[in-house]
Amino acid sequence: MRLFYLHSLSDFRCKRRINPSQYSQATRKPFKSSLDEPLPLHIQDQTLTLKILRAMDPASLGIGVVSAVLQTYTAVTSAYDVYLSVRDFPSTYRELRTAFMVERYRLEQWGDQMLSGVQQKTVQQPQHNMAVWKLFQAVFDAMWAAFQESNKTLEDYGHIVGVPESGDMSDLELLESMQLSVTSPKKRSILGLARTIKFVLRDKKKMEALVRELCYWNDSLDKMTSRLEQESARRRLRVRFSTGNVDELQQLQAAAALLRHQDLEKMASARTVIEKGYSNEIPSQPPDGRIAQSDATVPSAESDFRLEMNQLDWHGLPFMTDQLRATATYRGEGIIVDWRLCRDDTWRRQNPKAFRQRTENLTRVLNSDLRALDVAVLHCIGYLDQSSTVTGYAFKAPPGVTPGQKPITLHQLLTKPTMKSSDVPDLGDRFELAKVLANTVFEILNIGWLHKNIQAAEEDDDLTPAEPKNVLFWPKKGTRDEWDLSKPYLVGFDISRPNQPGEMSEKPLADPDDDIYRHPNYRAAHSHPFLPSFDIYSLGIMLFEIGTWRNVGYQGAHRPSRPNLETHKSDPHFIEKVVMNGPVMDLKRHMGAKYRNAVTACLGGEFDAIWGSERTFESREGRLKYFQAEVQRKVVDAIAICSA
Repeated sequence: MRLFYLHSLSDFRCKRRINPSQYSQATRKPFKSSLDEPLPLHIQDQTLTLKILRAMDPASLGIGVVSAVLQTYTAVTSAYDVYLSVRDFPSTYRELRTAFMVERYRLEQWGDQMLSGVQQKTVQQPQHNMAVWKLFQAVFDAMWAAFQESNKTLEDYGHIVGVPESGDMSDLELLESMQLSVTSPKKRSILGLARTIKFVLRDKKKMEALVRELCYWNDSLDKMTSRLEQESARRRLRVRFSTGNVDELQQLQAAAALLRHQDLEKMASARTVIEKGYSNEIPSQPPDGRIAQSDATVPSAESDFRLEMNQLDWHGLPFMTDQLRATATYRGEGIIVDWRLCRDDTWRRQNPKAFRQRTENLTRVLNSDLRALDVAVLHCIGYLDQSSTVTGYAFKAPPGVTPGQKPITLHQLLTKPTMKSSDVPDLGDRFELAKVLANTVFEILNIGWLHKNIQAAEEDDDLTPAEPKNVLFWPKKGTRDEWDLSKPYLVGFDISRPNQPGEMSEKPLADPDDDIYRHPNYRAAHSHPFLPSFDIYSLGIMLFEIGTWRNVGYQGAHRPSRPNLETHKSDPHFIEKVVMNGPVMDLKRHMGAKYRNAVTACLGGEFDAIWGSERTFESREGRLKYFQAEVQRKVVDAIAICSA
């Protein structure tokens, strides 16, 4: 089956083979595309590894194995680039080009990580590690064999690719001297090869087989790295290929389905919904500035998700002015309804169609299966209207939850009146909770959505915190009050919106308890337009709370010298003045330096600088990709490696 290519390694010496030794690592150039990253896993055990090593050409196991690996790796990346040089792919083949982009990028990222100078020394110096390099060589030879098999397809059409002796030619000159012939050995440029490949592309099934084969071997290379490295590589892949271009997203979705990269497919699908939905948000405000008369409470004939209030069996009152969350039963399953209301509903009243479209879009995204992205959100089954400006999202309770069983919030756990040392979760549990929430916020931003209300508080007239906070937990299976911290759920999408420049939406009114969790530049009526870094700031406060297992608004009576939050919560720079100068530094003792550094990165303003005028990018999308890459490196990946 797939080992066929390994048994055919001896065929690599044929005249039509491009000798990998004719390439050097020095001439490799990074590949750039408008898209990006993947995941299937095929090598299951060490038996296949032994078969690979036995199938190798003994001559390749000599002294120059490291050099041979680098040469073959470079030859494979060059072969990718030849295929990708065909720019005018037929429309029905564009997803194939995207598939080649994905696998080319995967290989390059793996090479940057595993074939760097440091890795070479680590693997090369101990003699027993030569077996690892031999395994690398076997996989790269198999990749090259896949390309060689594709060259045989050229012969099927009467085309033969030949390469002259390299002599003293540079790699670039060698590539440009590649000859194509049908009836004569007349030389043509590498562009001629691209045209020939375009001709061969007519056999779509063979091209699909080639890119699947390359995907298989990339999966094999990924298996040689740790689980954390694989997860980080997948995040980089999703960031690289996330785009606001709907056509490219649809091509990516098709390519990911072909290659069985479920995470890429789900990311592309979710972002396509968001981008298409945003284009349909048409403000309905009349030109004279009057409030438009809304028909938003009338069900849309095109709505797949609108529910009626009487379709749910409510547990108590479905809605009160001081109640933001309710529970119900729908078709025998437990449902939790998060009411989407805001104190300033001007935008909703002025733009009813846009508000309804946004509600539909977010419902559609949260209704999809996002498990491949490791996003900790509940499955949304629809939405309900309480009025023209108050909408509720209906979420399924997690599997195994008894209908009507209410969750607990992170805020409730942190502010337990009789908190004892035994109530503080184990260090490992807090690390896992932080990892899940950090990845969830990261992935929501990557699909083009802003949450805008992470862990924000609400307060009633008696100055008593009123639920809900926006991180929920349910009890572990078979228990009533043993909360499962490994499965948090982020809710509270009440003022969320697409991440689009110039996008208008409601802003929260000034409230000291809410504002503690908000970026200093996003407070009061005249705040800065919301930026992705503001969600990361809110995440940082939540990570601080998890690390200290204490609400950010409570510094402790045993520290009288430290200013009390109650006297400072209206100060937009409270976190900077009080928390950053004391409690955050304590995180190193409790959670370690890596965790502490991740929190300070969120709260210290370095991500805000990416959106400042002092940095220039070719496009807003380029700025967003750079921002996501930095958040991944400094926060998500940094916390992922923390362990007890």
